[in-house]
Amino acid sequence: MDLLKHYVRLHLTAMSAGIDLFGRSEGIEDEEARKLATDVRHQLVEQREALRLVARRIGASEPRLPALAARAGERLGRLKPNGSLVHRTPLTDVVDLEAMHDVACGLVAGWSALQEVDDPRVDGDEVRRLLAQGQDQVERLRDVHRAAARRAFA
Repeated sequence: MDLLKHYVRLHLTAMSAGIDLFGRSEGIEDEEARKLATDVRHQLVEQREALRLVARRIGASEPRLPALAARAGERLGRLKPNGSLVHRTPLTDVVDLEAMHDVACGLVAGWSALQEVDDPRVDGDEVRRLLAQGQDQVERLRDVHRAAARRAFA
């Protein structure tokens, strides 16, 4: 088994589910957090294309079934309790932003791991750029998550 191919396929799957999660950003109450989540979603779409390029270069196929399962899991995650069965509550934003932060952390870990790959098919400069972008996303999502928690628990 080619572990690099498998790893890239796993991260493509996670990235697709993450993009779906960030697609729910229109429901976020706070304008700054909503705009950030929308911006990050656009960046993740670009990052997925960069990862697809890596996949093509190393001969990894696009994961179909795992991607569908991950997306189904993301949709089931929307059923989480937030204190209300019908409406969004301030806790909904806290939990959604927390999940978005977790996705960004996982993607940073992926770019960080790819940075260690010594293979000419993996563009080290591009990976470093995407890693820096991801680290910025993590910091900014952490900040809006904390602000949402302050509002929810005030």
